Order: sequence, then structure tokens, then C-alpha cells
Amino acid sequence: MAIKILVVDDREMIRTQLSQFLGDYPEFCVVGVAGDGAEAVARTAELAPDLVLMDVSMPGMDGIEATRLITERLPRVKVVMLTLYTSAENCERALRAGAAGYLLKDNVVEEVVDAIKAVMTGKTFFSPALEPIDFGSGPI
Repeated sequence: MAIKILVVDDREMIRTQLSQFLGDYPEFCVVGVAGDGAEAVARTAELAPDLVLMDVSMPGMDGIEATRLITERLPRVKVVMLTLYTSAENCERALRAGAAGYLLKDNVVEEVVDAIKAVMTGKTFFSPALEPIDFGSGPI
């Protein structure tokens, strides 16, 4: 059975490109798209995806707040963040909100398939470019 995915980004071009790219994989099924955090929360409740690819920075409700709401309401749904931001602060906020992965948009095409497969098996996934970031020794 294919992994059902919701693609969330405020830029239509990104949503379209990711949807088309993921459509080339028979193990994935893009069930919908959303353009902001509030729409992402509503579409997740409506479409019941297995995984949400979520942009961090969007107008209105950002991706981190949307992730918090989604993972509180539908804990079985996995969320992988998509971002341009490499800061440890944003990554930590996303993890605290319930994200299972954090991908940099610069490398998303190369990493998104691995990230989806990893988080769907209960693992977390971070872009390798984040490795130098010190997340500290405290619990997340």
C-alpha cells in the first residue's frame, strides 16, 4: 500500500515540483497539497495522510505551529519539515512540535525519499548538512 503524502509549501512551484517528483515513485501517493499552516491542519484532518512534508516558513500559521497541532490531534501522522533554515533553534522547535525529520530545501530532491522511508519506519531523519549543529545534551 502506498504511503499517502500531503505536500505543504506557500510556493506553488515547490508544491507542484515535489508532487510530480514523488508521483514517480509507486510507493508514494500525493493525496493533496496546502499553501499555509492552517490549510495544512485542515487538509490533514480531511485527507488522513500518513506523512506531511511541511514548509517551516509560511504566512499566517507557520509550519512549526501547524506541525504541533497536527501531531497533537493525529499522532499517527508523521511530519517532515522542509526549510532553508539551518539554525539549531528552528530545528529544535520543529522537533519539540513533533516533527520526525528536518530537510533542507537545497537538498530535498536527493534526500526526500530517504527521509520519508526513514520516518515511516519510526526513525528520525536530518539533512546531513545539519550535522555540524550542536543540539545540546538536554532532552528534546
